Amino acid sequence: MSDDDELLTIGEVAKLDGTSAKALRYYDAHGILTPFETDPRTGYRYYSPDQMLEMDVIRLCLDAGVPLQSLESFRGEDGSLDWRALMETGRDRVAREAARLRTLETSLDDYLGEVTRKARTPEDGVVCSDLPPTWMVGKPWPYYGGPFMLKPYLRAMTALRAAVREAGLPRLLRRGIIVDCREGKAYAYQQFEASDTGRSADGRSPDTPDTPDTPDAPVTGTAGATDTADFGFDPSLTVFHPTGGPAEGRVIERESLSACFDEALAMVARNDPAEWPHATVCEIWGSHTAEGSIRVRYTRHRCDAGVVGR
Repeated sequence: MSDDDELLTIGEVAKLDGTSAKALRYYDAHGILTPFETDPRTGYRYYSPDQMLEMDVIRLCLDAGVPLQSLESFRGEDGSLDWRALMETGRDRVAREAARLRTLETSLDDYLGEVTRKARTPEDGVVCSDLPPTWMVGKPWPYYGGPFMLKPYLRAMTALRAAVREAGLPRLLRRGIIVDCREGKAYAYQQFEASDTGRSADGRSPDTPDTPDTPDAPVTGTAGATDTADFGFDPSLTVFHPTGGPAEGRVIERESLSACFDEALAMVARNDPAEWPHATVCEIWGSHTAEGSIRVRYTRHRCDAGVVGR
């Protein structure tokens, strides 16, 4: 072996870098990091100081989520590791994970807003407000006009939740039934965020009417959003983008979720479509009362349903 006293033993590298000797032997066996020199008599491995930098890159990429077993796939035809390709892969993984975490953060902010919000309802139970724009993805609800069907509704919610997740979009808390009163059509809907920017600090969103004490609702859910509604949803689904504006909402309390929806949808059917082009019936998280009843929020809107894509 060389007499260069700058070479490092495998034990020294393990101590300096924090990587185990077992891992260094694995890297050698799989062509990931070959020692600068190996003593032919003893088999001892020796590493040059600049290989410590290579170890640093390997550790960074492993921390970024590049699987250990895949590292050897970055070897070029000459047997050396393609460091550029490895680092680009690590960076791409970090970018995807960062986007995933931002999506989760947006959803959690919205759910947290429901927990921390302290809305006050007028004596007559009707809340008049200007609602901000929103985005929804909907699945046709063929039972409109008849009794509410709970299990089909829950299956529709599962499908819509999966569609939003697969599109990589933040899922917001609000879900329920949206009715396009002019068309006489209803859809099960799930609200989502088209952009991870522009949400209000308290997580409010369009199915949470402001009280008269808070008349100026912030516009949420549209900052940086695309006007083409090309979110990658299945063609059988419909994207809604109500533009916001004057609305009236009230809470309906009955003995079951089905009874709540039945009453709310009957109220929707009595609306004048020219005055109230669309309405929503939204589940309220944690709405069970001490007496065992449940609540939903019924809201009718001046703006149309904003169908922008299928």
